[in-house]
Amino acid sequence: MPLELRPMAKEDAQEAAALSTASYENNPFRAILLPTGMSDGRIDRIVEKRQKAIDDPDKYVLKVVDTDNNDKMAGCAVWEYTEAMTNEDWERAKEEALSAYPEARMDILGDFLLKTQDSKSRIMGHSRWWELIALTTLPIYQRRGVGSMLMKWGTDKLEEMKVPGFIVSSDQGYGLYLKHCFKEIDRWETDLSRWPPGQGMYKNVFLTRMPLGYAASS
Repeated sequence: MPLELRPMAKEDAQEAAALSTASYENNPFRAILLPTGMSDGRIDRIVEKRQKAIDDPDKYVLKVVDTDNNDKMAGCAVWEYTEAMTNEDWERAKEEALSAYPEARMDILGDFLLKTQDSKSRIMGHSRWWELIALTTLPIYQRRGVGSMLMKWGTDKLEEMKVPGFIVSSDQGYGLYLKHCFKEIDRWETDLSRWPPGQGMYKNVFLTRMPLGYAASS
């Protein structure tokens, strides 16, 4: 099963959206956040967002395809060289994040997103950084090196650009990110039983990676 890493094209956006939906089917947070599942409107917004990212010079949209299976998309990722953020930018980012999921339970979304944005702004501050925005792998291709291919591309770019790297992780990607030399810097956990029928603990972990020589030169 030869796998190849390629840039994503706009015509791939629909397949990437379907892949994203499939990869999170068993995610306990998504189950309570979107109790009726992903709406067609939400999937359309994912497609539109991916297409816009392809046109953005500061975003890098990648896919891994299975060349033995008609170039079926096995995984995809979006990396971003972020803009420097002022305090006003961070506040605006909170508002935009909340408005991006109109079909979600706002009591849950607000709790998670506001905590995430507050942690992110505290850790990254006002400089530019290199961030993994999304990484998804189709379940049948998990543990076959797809995620590592997408991560290696991103960490090679981080070293080339000489800027800090940042990732927000759940349980699903945590081990992969540690393998690629990201280090946990902060976390928060939430008991999902607060929102029946949720159960168990769900954590968001914040990881960073500094390029070689970055500390010495800053």
